[in-house]
Amino acid sequence: MVEFEKVFNQINPSPWSPFPHMAIWFISITQITTGGVPLFLTFLTSTQNWRCLTDRCSESLPLCQQNLSNADWEATVSKATDNFLKNFQIQCGYEGYISIVNSLYFVAFMVGISVGGNLLDRFGRKKIMIGFVYLYAVNVLLHSASKTDFRVFALFHTTIGMVAGMAGVIFIYQQELTVGRLRNFGSNVFNEAFSVGMLYGAFLSYYFADFTTICLLLLLPAVIFATAMAVWLPESPFWLQSNDRKKELHQTLKYIAEVNHVKFDGEVKIDDQGGQSSSDAPSSSLRELFTFSRPTTRSMLILLFAWLTASYSYWGLSFNVGDLIGNLYLNQLLIALIDLINRPINYYGVERFDRKKFLRSCNLGMVVSAVICMVPYEAEIVPGFNLRKIAALAGRMLADLFFSTIYLYTSEVLPTVARATGLGTCSCVARIGSVLSPFVIIANKISPLINFAMMLVMSAICFFLFHYMPETKGKLLPHNMKDMQDLVEGSTSRNIVMVESARGLLDSSDGEDDVGTRYKETIM
Repeated sequence: MVEFEKVFNQINPSPWSPFPHMAIWFISITQITTGGVPLFLTFLTSTQNWRCLTDRCSESLPLCQQNLSNADWEATVSKATDNFLKNFQIQCGYEGYISIVNSLYFVAFMVGISVGGNLLDRFGRKKIMIGFVYLYAVNVLLHSASKTDFRVFALFHTTIGMVAGMAGVIFIYQQELTVGRLRNFGSNVFNEAFSVGMLYGAFLSYYFADFTTICLLLLLPAVIFATAMAVWLPESPFWLQSNDRKKELHQTLKYIAEVNHVKFDGEVKIDDQGGQSSSDAPSSSLRELFTFSRPTTRSMLILLFAWLTASYSYWGLSFNVGDLIGNLYLNQLLIALIDLINRPINYYGVERFDRKKFLRSCNLGMVVSAVICMVPYEAEIVPGFNLRKIAALAGRMLADLFFSTIYLYTSEVLPTVARATGLGTCSCVARIGSVLSPFVIIANKISPLINFAMMLVMSAICFFLFHYMPETKGKLLPHNMKDMQDLVEGSTSRNIVMVESARGLLDSSDGEDDVGTRYKETIM
């Protein structure tokens, strides 16, 4: 009798086993689209400079105070920006609503991710997840075709936010198809793809003029790899075992073993306490995250606050990007490059210092950055950068590291029966920070200290609260609420077991090896 996750690790015997890497890359590449679309739209809806094309206009007067046609002026940043502003008639009368529309996107994202997490826990990961990706593609295409006015743009922008939120819990699917020793690597590839998407969206909005063409190119990564997921990736074995799908679980494990060129003839057995029907799971899982026991309730509340801190700090500093070095595209290139550099730092930091210590280190660094940003020292240390800008970039870097790690950490704390719902709830609360973050620009006009003071207080509180959270590195994923309580309290327990003969699980030169011994050698 050996625990389920140990068997799952055993049929993925090497860090280079084909199946977990296939799952990591297929699912992660869809994030290029997820990262590209909102940043691309942020570029197009940000304040733009313009110039006269005829002698009928004057650049000394605001554009909207002149009786001009679209042929009399153009936006100076890119052709795509020019076409977008004119197609949706944003140039006059609606500029002040840009922050509101971006906030509507995050509100809709918040609703979508809550609904998406519930559906994934109820009906499974694969079918729902792929359906979300295709629905996202359809909404973006409708968005690109709606060239009428700003109100239509606002409606479709909000709809895209909701569907993007539903697809936002795809990270759970990736983590449950990946063995323990590769989850940190998979998390960083997932977030790296999002950063690549930011660069991709900026590149397309700069070099291409037609809005529909840009949207089609943005959708390609998600559509292609969602189709590949439908063909080559199975349902999550963790969801199958938590919902008593014995036959499907056996078929899934056998398929994974075949992809990895490993022999598998195991028989799955699930205790009565471990199984939970798919119809009952989501109706109770969210409630039990807050009511099962005092330790699990405390951990869930701390996770919610950590996500709020991560989101506000990350997006609040991201929306300050226009104040760095002047050019919007160069600014975004700088930020995206920082994100790309962050991924190897994040990987080695989490492996070297463990999850909990790394998160607390990021919190402490964000506190220091916020304090420095509040120092009134305006002299340039290097050309174009004073102390505040350098500290703000450092804070943005640390916020990105914290945000990336909290995804991984949350998925390892929450049990399978409530993992998608719980992650969706955390991300839903995080969107409160996202909703507030577009107004950072407005708050900066009052005082730039407001944003940094908020980040300082929230990060300091988060640093203190994480003292009461468990370390998850090297621990088996919890399957039910009792497992989560044991993890939080520092003990381990499992109801899911695998009945297996002492030989035949792996192709081995010495088939007499004891299976339990080999499990101990491979599990982390």
